[in-house]
Amino acid sequence: MEIDPDTAAPAIKQYVCGHDCGVMINPDIVHGMTYGGIAHGIGAALYEQFTYDDNGQLTSGTFMDYLIPSALEIPSVKIVDHCTPSPLTTFGQKGSGEAGYLGAPAAVANAVNDALAPLNVEINELPISHLALWETLERAKQA
Repeated sequence: MEIDPDTAAPAIKQYVCGHDCGVMINPDIVHGMTYGGIAHGIGAALYEQFTYDDNGQLTSGTFMDYLIPSALEIPSVKIVDHCTPSPLTTFGQKGSGEAGYLGAPAAVANAVNDALAPLNVEINELPISHLALWETLERAKQA
């Protein structure tokens, strides 16, 4: 993860996901679910947020206001398959796709905080918006 010190723009430089889903009956589907889950998890970590006004009205009800990552924000992803057959299923298959969405927000948040560590600051709330990054960098400059 890199964070531009002037603009606070985050950039994921490398993303690797390891998973064990047993025997993959259709690797293309398993990888597609994993890639999609990672993209969704990156969105949850950095972009997507429901916001409300003081009257409780949703203010992020359209894609103009509710940010989702595009292909420009999602890095190239490397998936490492570790396939240990399950003894409990007919073909040795297990669940798949969870490694994408469940792991991505934590992985991205940890990468952001690793990038911020030299400044002795951290962010512990998702999503880690561009504004939150900028405010954190500004606080670090003041310290």
